[in-house]
Amino acid sequence: MSAFHAFLRRAAVAAIAICPLGSFAAAAEISPLPPGVPDFSSANMGWAAASFDFLPPPDGGAGPVRNDPKFPYCRNNQGCTVMPRIADPHSPILQPWAQAAVNKWNDDIQKGKQAFAAQSRCWPGGVPNILTYTAEPTYFLQTPSEITIVYERGPNIRHVYMDVPHSKNPTPSWLGESVGHYEGNTLVIDTVGMNDKSFVDNYRTPHTTRLHVVERYTIAPDRKSMMATIEVDDPGAYTTKWGGAQRFILHTTPIADAEDVCAENNDANYFHEDEVPIPQTTTPDF
Repeated sequence: MSAFHAFLRRAAVAAIAICPLGSFAAAAEISPLPPGVPDFSSANMGWAAASFDFLPPPDGGAGPVRNDPKFPYCRNNQGCTVMPRIADPHSPILQPWAQAAVNKWNDDIQKGKQAFAAQSRCWPGGVPNILTYTAEPTYFLQTPSEITIVYERGPNIRHVYMDVPHSKNPTPSWLGESVGHYEGNTLVIDTVGMNDKSFVDNYRTPHTTRLHVVERYTIAPDRKSMMATIEVDDPGAYTTKWGGAQRFILHTTPIADAEDVCAENNDANYFHEDEVPIPQTTTPDF
């Protein structure tokens, strides 16, 4: 059994409220979630993100950085020349320094370098960019006091502490500090305390440590899809608050038995190792 799969099994035993109809129920008697709480565990199945880009915000307000219309992006099966994602060089939401950083990445791509995304070099996705991880599904482990979100890519793991305030001065980290609560059938996650090393999207849009993200997840009535919206605020990088959305499709395969260690299976040299190295650590986490 892989270390990753062992972690999930330990979490399932400890999380007595998880997945009342899922296969974890065979290992222990599992209590149901409290009345009225939406079950994101999806009967031990995952949620697969539908888009590598954020959709426009449902309220029609300021939206995410978009593709430069002069360099349209298309996929292999659309009968056109495949182009890397090149961002709009005049995005209305970006402060000058942030736009300059995005334009530098654009210039590098147009000079022949590979289009770089966080997952290309095994970087943690950061919030909200981790919502655009489309290759592998996402799994929710629910208890009354905490939701653990496992992104099979990496893996990246988030801990969302329920019905508590943020710490006074959270230590900056790749995924920040997340607290959550329910609003009817919607899960609301509020995240602060992120470092400034990640990107907010796959156009390599930067942010500062003042980044504040609110996510709202709502499962469709037929439980075959889920919609997430984001609200992003960072007065250090953006001219305004902005929003976006992501649609998730129910993934009907249980979590993989094999651990996917990106850094041990990544031979591509995106943007040269000295510019974008695969993250390494020299000390244990615990």
